[in-house]
Amino acid sequence: MPPVRSTIFVALALAACQNPDVSKGERAAGKVVEDAAKDDADAADEPAEATPAKQAQLKLKSPAELLHDKIDQFVTSPLTTDVSQLPPAERAALDKLIEAARLMDPIFDRQAWAGNPALRAELEKDTSELGIVKLDYFTVMRGPWDRQEHYAPFATTLAHPPGAGFYPEDLSADAFKKWVAEHPEDKAAFESLTTVIVRAGDKLEARPYSAEYGEWLGPAAKALEDAAKLTKNRSLTKFLRSRAQAFRTDDYYQSDKDWMDLDSVVEITIGPYETYEDELLGLKAAFEAFVTVSDPKASAALAKYKKYLPEMEQHLPIPDEVKTKRGSESPIRVVDLVFSAGDARKSVQTIAFNLPNDEKVRAEKGAKKVLLRNLIQTKFDVIMRPIGEQVLHPDHVSSLSGEAFFLQVLFHELSHSLGPAFVAPQPGADKTAEKVDVRVALAASYSPLEEAKADVMGAYNVLFMIEKGELAADLKDKVLLSYFAGLFRSARFGVAEAHGRGAALQLGRFIAAGAVVPDSASGKFKVDLVKLEQAISDLVRDICLIQHSGDKAAADKLLDEHGKITPLLQASLDRLGQIPVDIRPNYPLAGEILPQ
Repeated sequence: MPPVRSTIFVALALAACQNPDVSKGERAAGKVVEDAAKDDADAADEPAEATPAKQAQLKLKSPAELLHDKIDQFVTSPLTTDVSQLPPAERAALDKLIEAARLMDPIFDRQAWAGNPALRAELEKDTSELGIVKLDYFTVMRGPWDRQEHYAPFATTLAHPPGAGFYPEDLSADAFKKWVAEHPEDKAAFESLTTVIVRAGDKLEARPYSAEYGEWLGPAAKALEDAAKLTKNRSLTKFLRSRAQAFRTDDYYQSDKDWMDLDSVVEITIGPYETYEDELLGLKAAFEAFVTVSDPKASAALAKYKKYLPEMEQHLPIPDEVKTKRGSESPIRVVDLVFSAGDARKSVQTIAFNLPNDEKVRAEKGAKKVLLRNLIQTKFDVIMRPIGEQVLHPDHVSSLSGEAFFLQVLFHELSHSLGPAFVAPQPGADKTAEKVDVRVALAASYSPLEEAKADVMGAYNVLFMIEKGELAADLKDKVLLSYFAGLFRSARFGVAEAHGRGAALQLGRFIAAGAVVPDSASGKFKVDLVKLEQAISDLVRDICLIQHSGDKAAADKLLDEHGKITPLLQASLDRLGQIPVDIRPNYPLAGEILPQ
C-alpha cells in the first residue's frame, strides 16, 4: 500500500474549519526573564527555583500586575465553524445542546471545590483593580488556586483540598479506605464514579450525583430531550434520550454505548467522565460537555487506523501476557468545537479526547476518538510551533510539522485504548473475583501515568505506521522532533495537571537516557534520534508493566523521580515567556462576544 501523508493534515484544514484569528497583539504572555541562568546536568534532579533576575523583576510588580501577567498567558481566541449548511431542525437542536452544556458549569464549579460559588459571589463585590483581576483569573482557573503553579492560592488563604469537592475536606485517603474496609456493603457506592462522599453525623455516606446535582441535571436532561425532538438524526435522538435518563438514574452504561454509535453532523459529548480533579483517590468523575459539528469526509480519511488497533496492541514492547484485547470499533471523529463547559473549560483546553472511560463499554465497543480540529490548528499555529523554535536546536527546527502534531494527537487518543485495562490477578487469587481497574489500583497516580502512556505510546505507534508503510518514511524525523517539542507545551500546564506531569515524566526519562542534551551555548536541546526512539520504547514498556501489576508504589516512584520540573527544564520553560500557555476560548455560536 502506498504511503499516505497528505490526507491527514489536509483533513485538518478543510474549508469547514474556520481558523480563529489570534495574532492581533494577543500573543504576549506574562513576561518571564529570558536570560535565566542555565543549570548544568548535575543539578537536573533538584527542584526548580526562580532565578535571581526573575525574583527581582517580580518584586517590582504589584499583586494586580502579577495576576494580569498570568491572565495574559491565556490568549482569547474565537472557536467556530460554518453552520450555514445545517438544516433548520439541526440548527435548533444545536442551540438546545448548548443550553444543556451550560448547565455543566455550575456542577463542575462545585466539584472543583464546594466553596467556589460563595467565593465567586464575594469576589464579584470587590471592584478594586486587584479584585477584578482576581475574579478574572478565578474564572480561568475555575477556583482560587493556580492550576499552573501546583494549586498555589491567589484568592484564598486555604490549601487546595486534594479531594476537590467530592469528599469532606478533612477526609484522608486512609480514612476513606478504612471506612470501606469496615463497611464492605458501602464499597460499590463509595468507589463509584458518580457519587460524592458526605458526612452525616459521625458516619460517611455516598450521595449519587443525580441527588447532589439534581438542580442542574434535571434541566439539562430536559434540554437534551428537547433537542431529541428537534433533530432528524436517529442516532442523536437515541443518545440524547438515554443520556437524559442517565442524568436521572446515574446509570450511564447504555447511553455510553449509544454515544459510541452516534453518527450525526451535530454532536454532543456530555456527562461525568474524567477523574483528574480527584487527586485524593482518582475515583470521582467530573461533569463536562463538548458541543461539536463533525466533518464526515475528514473522519472517513482517518477511519482506516482503527483497524490497526489489535495489531498495535500486539506490537507493544511488552510480554504477551500483558497485552490485552478490547473492542475494536473505535470510531474516529474530526469535529469543530462550538461550545465547551465544565471540566472541558478550565485553564488548559482539551484538543482531543478518547471516551467513554467505562472499561465494560470499551471491552464491548472500544472507545471513540474525537479530534477538535479548529482547536488543534489554533494551538499549533500560536503555541506549538513557537515553542519548538525556542526549545529545539536550530538544526532541528525545520522538522517541526503541523502534520506530525496532528498525528501525535490522533495516536495519543488511539493509544488510550491500548495496554492494560485491568490489574493482573495475584497468584492464588480467587478466579471468580471481580477484575480491578488500573484506574482504581493506581488511584491519584493513574491520570498522570495514563497521559504519559498515551503520549509516548502515541509516538511509538506513529513510528509503527511509518514502518508498515501507511505513512511516508520522511515523516519519521518530523514525528520524533515534533513529539519531543510538544512535551514542553504540556509541561507548561504545571505538574498539578495530569498532562503536565505526564509530559515532565517523559522529558525527565529522555534526558536521563541521554536521548536529548542541552547545547552548551544556547541551552536548546539536541536530539539523538536513535536514542530517543529507543527511550520511547523503554518508557512504553515500563508504564505498561506498572499498570499491569497495579503497583502504585512503583507508579509513585517513577513519577517522583522524573515527573517534576527540574532547573534544566525550568530554564527552557522560562524562555517561552512570550508564548501563550494556552487559549481562552470564545464561542460566537453560543452568543459569546469577544471582549473589547
